Amino acid sequence: MASGTLTPMGTRRRRSSFPESVTVQIIARLPLRSIARFKSISKQWRSLIESSYFRSLFVSLHRNSSSSSWSLMFPIKFKNPITEAIGFHGDLPKSLASYLIPFQLYPNHSTLDYYYIASSNGLVWIEVCFGLDEYRNIEAKFFVGNPVTQEWVEIHQPQDPSTIATSIVTRVVNGVVSSFKLINTTYEVNDANDVRSMHVYSSETGAWSFKRIRSPVPLQRAGFNKPLILNGTVYVWDKRVGDDDTAPGVLVAYDFFAEEDDDLCRIIPLPGLYNEYVRRCLTSSCGDVIYVEILDRRLKVWKLKSDNSDGEWWRLTREEIDMASVGFDVNCFPLGVNPFDTGLVYLWSRHHSCVVSGNVRTREFTLRQETETWSDGEGKWSINTSDSKKYIEEVYELNTALVITLSQFVPPQWMDPVPRPPY
Repeated sequence: MASGTLTPMGTRRRRSSFPESVTVQIIARLPLRSIARFKSISKQWRSLIESSYFRSLFVSLHRNSSSSSWSLMFPIKFKNPITEAIGFHGDLPKSLASYLIPFQLYPNHSTLDYYYIASSNGLVWIEVCFGLDEYRNIEAKFFVGNPVTQEWVEIHQPQDPSTIATSIVTRVVNGVVSSFKLINTTYEVNDANDVRSMHVYSSETGAWSFKRIRSPVPLQRAGFNKPLILNGTVYVWDKRVGDDDTAPGVLVAYDFFAEEDDDLCRIIPLPGLYNEYVRRCLTSSCGDVIYVEILDRRLKVWKLKSDNSDGEWWRLTREEIDMASVGFDVNCFPLGVNPFDTGLVYLWSRHHSCVVSGNVRTREFTLRQETETWSDGEGKWSINTSDSKKYIEEVYELNTALVITLSQFVPPQWMDPVPRPPY
């Protein structure tokens, strides 16, 4: 690379004693919020920071950074404030949930009238409710945006009252979200057990389209499970028609950025056999789908394989853990896994009525009493005990067979403007 092509320094300024390439390497290692301030120094600085070279360098240096902020969010609606179960803010000055409320566009609106729908690669889809219309239907507006930069795009919903806002999926190119899609599920009267109907919004066109995806096997449409979103793919737990009570169920997976004529989803069997006492969750970590189960006082963490040519879909990340050996062998529910470290798991202990954080490598498990915040040298952690208890008890009363799926809110490594429709 030619000398002087990367430096934001003007020719009239005294040259730095550092080589230009070293200066760029130093800047790229700074936190994103610090780099953002440099853009206002001069046009040269802005040009450097917004260049594809600098962006690629920054993303490569900060990939899977231990200081990256993240949250596990509750999928709770109806007069509940947007809140997180577990959060870590390392490279941000405050928790991610606090960037959502108060909502910048309606700062005086009641915090109980916002609903966190889903998130993918730092983009969040939220609903703002304004009461009931004359026909007793909920009046609401929907927004997609980046809570950290407070950039929001309003999305008008399709004229179909039977649709349910479900998922947001994203396409990432060189560490940057280039486009997104929104999925509203709906139930058509004539849909068979192997068909799912939905409306899909694309930021590339700014329009909704109707879509049906097919399953290679009939499905029961079992339960009220929230989807797991990993980039452009949505994973939902279900059961096949004909499965007996011992079947653990399957994951129904579909890539919404696949070819338009590809309407067939994948069916991924879950590991093991079902048991009425099994406690399980679905999450992701380090770019992989993770399935956690606790059965017979034993904790297992499974990772979905990228290649199942040997007939096996899952592999254990480590040996199973006898929960009695770590002091938590009574009625624990897995909540999730650290998005950047598969070895760190989070459980809910009904016996202790609080969250348990565990390191499956060292087998150290810690009880997190009440709602608390603490630091570990990398950043600040927060645990929401009261809402975790409320959520788990509701799940337990509804159906203990459900697969818990908390929504992951992880900001992108690089914050470009929110993709907007072409009009």
